[in-house]
Amino acid sequence: MWQQLHDELSPLGFEIIAIALDNDAEAVREWARPSDGTRYSFPIVIDREHRSAEAYGFTNVPATVWIDEAGTIVRPADRAMGDDRFRAFTGVDSSVHHDELRAWVREGTLKLDLDAVRAFTDPPSEATQLARLHRRVALELFDRGDLDGAHEHFAASETLAPDDWTIRRGNMPMTGRDPFGPAFFDFMTEWNERGRPGEYRLKTGVAEA
Repeated sequence: MWQQLHDELSPLGFEIIAIALDNDAEAVREWARPSDGTRYSFPIVIDREHRSAEAYGFTNVPATVWIDEAGTIVRPADRAMGDDRFRAFTGVDSSVHHDELRAWVREGTLKLDLDAVRAFTDPPSEATQLARLHRRVALELFDRGDLDGAHEHFAASETLAPDDWTIRRGNMPMTGRDPFGPAFFDFMTEWNERGRPGEYRLKTGVAEA
């Protein structure tokens, strides 16, 4: 669907940049090509250090941020689905976000003014900043082959930011845990029991119950 939107809107100056918060380039390549063997016409980059998550406030994926031609964020980080395969789980109707995106590109229509964008953009807490620092240290130690040291800092990052999916789930494959396995579902259960803290507040396209 993102390729279809890119094809539809790129003549109007619209561009997509897809970012994978992943450490494994080969894992990214598995899904970064359409099933028919062709290539997407927009760039897909790997951000193993989560610099984009820190810069734009991503706490879960998939999410989008809209940036205009002047470099201004006109829609903050928000959950956005390419299609409706996970609608029963997320409660998000993908078509709502896609239609709002079309209205912005074609007509310049935005539902939020810049004050509202700022209001929806929560600055990171001191604990979150420390969690990010621990994760960067962990990555450096991981690259140096000090797995014990890396695991210690990965664990510290999760303790400091227990509800940040980009940290909790992003750490799993680097600490021997399956990001689609029991560790993930245990985390998801805990997160739900805690009232889904840190969930995107904007919630574009939330389906009616």
